[in-house]
Amino acid sequence: MAKYVLLCCAVALIVLPCCGIARASHGAEPAEEGAASEGAGLFSGSLGDSLWTVVAFVALLLVLTKFAWKPLLSALVARQTHIEHQLRTAEDSRLRAEKMLEDYKQQGLGIVQQAAEQAQRHQQEMAEKTRQEVLAIRRRAQDEIESARAAAVDDLWKQAGDMVLRVGSEVLGRTLTGQDNQHLAKEAVNKIRQAGGDQ
Repeated sequence: MAKYVLLCCAVALIVLPCCGIARASHGAEPAEEGAASEGAGLFSGSLGDSLWTVVAFVALLLVLTKFAWKPLLSALVARQTHIEHQLRTAEDSRLRAEKMLEDYKQQGLGIVQQAAEQAQRHQQEMAEKTRQEVLAIRRRAQDEIESARAAAVDDLWKQAGDMVLRVGSEVLGRTLTGQDNQHLAKEAVNKIRQAGGDQ
């Protein structure tokens, strides 16, 4: 398309001055011939003028072909190549951006999943720690209860032995010796224990 526009412009540049020269040469003729030549066509001049016009047109066409068409066409081809390269680069950039976006999405999902797993592990660790503390408190409480129970049972046996000694001295009406006290206390404690074990 650009070739045809340039060609038309070149033709117009060549033809119009030549027509002006032909009219100027005919303008020197008498007025009635000038009036008659106004009705004639564009190439109504002499054969020489027509030949010079064709020669000038061919020369202009050769000059334009060598100095205008080739650089213009090479510039257009270079521009087309550059635009195609930019389009390919833009498409590659778009594909890379989409891939990066997908990678970042996957990384984000991985981070969220990792954080959820870490929170769940932390929750399980805290629950296990709390359970261990509860078990330790329960064991200490049971040990304390068992120790207090054993102390109470020992105290109860001592009080029972003292009561037996007092009752024995009142029943017998005499003071018992240390050996008698121990012997009676042991018998009483054994009987109480046997009675307590039966229950």
